Amino acid sequence: MNEAAFLRIAAWSAYFNTFVFILSMVALFIFFTVGGIWGRINDTLSVIWMLSYLPIMIALFLVNRAQNTPISLVSSLIAIAAAMVFVVLQTMLVLGKVRFEQTFSAVLTMTALFGISVLAHGFLARAGITFPAGLTWVMVIYGIASVVGAIGFQIGGEQHPLAMLGLLLNAVSGIVWVLWFGRLLFSSEAITAIVAAG
Repeated sequence: MNEAAFLRIAAWSAYFNTFVFILSMVALFIFFTVGGIWGRINDTLSVIWMLSYLPIMIALFLVNRAQNTPISLVSSLIAIAAAMVFVVLQTMLVLGKVRFEQTFSAVLTMTALFGISVLAHGFLARAGITFPAGLTWVMVIYGIASVVGAIGFQIGGEQHPLAMLGLLLNAVSGIVWVLWFGRLLFSSEAITAIVAAG
């Protein structure tokens, strides 16, 4: 598969990622409202959601390698590793092999690591010409919100102000940067520039 074809797959993954994330948020809202099986549905959707990030993170490496190949590679590898740990833990939770309390801290840590990786890619992209400036700043906000939200959850659970602020900013900026990046990858001009720069 050539790079242009893979970038198209990553673009579709970005759209799919957003769709699954919205579904998971709906399931989470219903779970907090009525409880029941909706918690497990949310956990299952979170596994699919995180897996859909994998092509996106590889695409970010392809986009940013022209700025700094080692940092771009390490950032994507950290994100992929964090995503896979997240997937394993959430899958074990869905299957009833572990309890929520046993995975809570590790899942938050993986979420923060993933956010830091996106933050690094955002700063790398600012040095290039492929990304709009607005997109890079949204990625930076997403990365900071991921860390702030994780800290807030660790300190005082979902009711902590930092957790609520981080979750809100993370959700909004996450949807925006992923959709924006996906739209960018659907641009033939952008794909030509990315492939040429590599």
